[in-house]
Amino acid sequence: MPFSSLNFDIKESHKLSISPFDRGFLFGDAVYEMILSINGRCIFLNDHLARLKKSLDSIKLNLNFKEKNLVDEIKRISNLNDNPFQAIYIQISRGVQLARNHLPEENLSPTVFITSFKINNPSDRQKGISALLKEDERWLKANIKSTSLLANVLSKIEADSEGHEEVILHKDGFLNEGAVSNLFLFINDDLHTPSLDANILPGVTRGKLIQSAEADNINVIQRIIHISEIDDAQEVFMSSTTKGVIPVVKIIGSDFDTDHPGDLTSRLREIYLREIYQA
Repeated sequence: MPFSSLNFDIKESHKLSISPFDRGFLFGDAVYEMILSINGRCIFLNDHLARLKKSLDSIKLNLNFKEKNLVDEIKRISNLNDNPFQAIYIQISRGVQLARNHLPEENLSPTVFITSFKINNPSDRQKGISALLKEDERWLKANIKSTSLLANVLSKIEADSEGHEEVILHKDGFLNEGAVSNLFLFINDDLHTPSLDANILPGVTRGKLIQSAEADNINVIQRIIHISEIDDAQEVFMSSTTKGVIPVVKIIGSDFDTDHPGDLTSRLREIYLREIYQA
């Protein structure tokens, strides 16, 4: 039976309950973070905690506990659930407010929820996926890892209903990212990725891949990318915390179509796998 933590109280997950007056439930007034755990090691933990802090600062939510307490609780959950490959999920809302009001009351106590899910070994993903090009209908602060993910959910439902694993979102003719991933294109052997100006999440895996590519003498260009450029890309892949490097072999709505993941994508994927197993 899996274990989860609610406000630093660990119980079997099915025994936890949350107030329906929690602002995370009523308004999506909450942020979250997802961390990869391999054999009890939280991969890139400090980077994820730094991003969580930025999200909290962005919504002006101050915590009333120390970061060490959060780290200790994350590790307890990882150890208790004892799966070799886990996604550690952290969600922090502004807290419970009995009077439903868009304006939060002062001095609310944040609700802190931590759990984990068993996932597949990231090294198992070798085959490429198909993705669907779709207009980006999300809000304009995608840099905040908010729990308000309805637009992402609807995009994933649409893609899945047509037999595709992910969407590639674009806005005003320019590429952004996936519903649950960041986007990369190899063009003339250079690695291109939408810059953070493109209303995208600053993915931790995205950042690590950029560093790894540059260290391997791959030229990385972060810029605004027009949607038409995807037609002529040599290779396309996406990235996420739990799945790592995700090769894309077919994009519906574009001319991009290939038989198998490209050599440059496979090379970067192997570099990334070595890094997470040694982290």
